[in-house]
Amino acid sequence: MALTVQQSTKELARVANLAYEGETIKVALCNVGSTGYTAESTVTNWLTTEISGNGYSRFSLLLGTGAYDSVDARYEVPFFDAVFTASGSGFTYDRILVYVDGAIYPHSVITENPNIAMVAGQAKTYRILLSVDD
Repeated sequence: MALTVQQSTKELARVANLAYEGETIKVALCNVGSTGYTAESTVTNWLTTEISGNGYSRFSLLLGTGAYDSVDARYEVPFFDAVFTASGSGFTYDRILVYVDGAIYPHSVITENPNIAMVAGQAKTYRILLSVDD
């Protein structure tokens, strides 16, 4: 006998609410080098590779309330744009760290290959969507 399981959209909303809504999300630019850090490494470890200076500042945003997206069949917190602008002599990075403030582990790690070298006045935007899917 075959079984079919359907997860409640209300349960997806409950999980997203506990995980994201009302939390502060942070996005940091990092130069990993030969550290070997992965998405399983701690946020504390990752932040030791965060770049600094020349206009860089870590992105921070208080997350709002999401909604169920019936087209994609998932609960989504509204996307946000993390914008970084270089000044002075610019900066270089190869990873983007996304994490909920206070979390031990990252939400996600984005790899730029090859690395990104930004010059003064140049801006880079990352559009990020947090979702809970069954």
